[in-house]
Amino acid sequence: MTAVAAFAWSVLQDALHRKVFYAILAFSLLLMLLIPMLPSASVGVQVDLLREAALGLTSIMAFLLAVIMASTIIPGELGRRTLYNTLSRPVRRWQYYLGKFIGIMAVVAIALLVSLVVLLILVGAKFGTFNPGLAKAIFTIFLEAMVLASVAMLASVYLSPLVCILLAGLFYVACHVKGDFLYRAMTDSTNHALLRGLSGFLYYILPNLERMNINETIAHSERVFRVGAGELVLLSAIALVFSAIFIALGAYLFERRDL
Repeated sequence: MTAVAAFAWSVLQDALHRKVFYAILAFSLLLMLLIPMLPSASVGVQVDLLREAALGLTSIMAFLLAVIMASTIIPGELGRRTLYNTLSRPVRRWQYYLGKFIGIMAVVAIALLVSLVVLLILVGAKFGTFNPGLAKAIFTIFLEAMVLASVAMLASVYLSPLVCILLAGLFYVACHVKGDFLYRAMTDSTNHALLRGLSGFLYYILPNLERMNINETIAHSERVFRVGAGELVLLSAIALVFSAIFIALGAYLFERRDL
């Protein structure tokens, strides 16, 4: 685990020295600060709009960071040939793979923590309210980013960064339309049997990422339903299970790849 921690720390150090990390974070925070300038009908609508828009921007920032870093970290080190020097040492490939993934998620966690602090200060300064419930939405954004990063990093073992980013995007869309589009396609008797079978296969193997999207609920002060500890534990379990599967598969393929 010392080797895993060392690889994770190297990712964190590298990210904190890269301009792209600060550019994505600064752009998201700047847009967040501009949200209060949007027109609104009332103070109640305005605070809900601010929270929902800010959480949406935070989601985009987290997904971009997670997917871009996960898609480029292995191909990037292969291109610079630093990976060969690393693997020539007495370390296992799975340690490298797991450590890099943990480092990516540490970077995402830092960015999300900064966004949460800025959002709490922004809402508190403008409306005089403190919304600790925003941390629930930030946490589920992290969970969703973790699943997307595990998929992108799995694809990066053999594919180019651009293809990995596109596949992660397709995965994101498929997992969000699972509960509606795929279910209807699977159960509609007028569809071709092949389409129903493929829809059913995807429906049962893909995680339901739409369930992790609680931004709107949190933005509206959980007036429709409350997101309790039980729901957060369940979402955590779903994200951890699927991420572990993709990480294990990626590490296995990375072990077998001829470098």
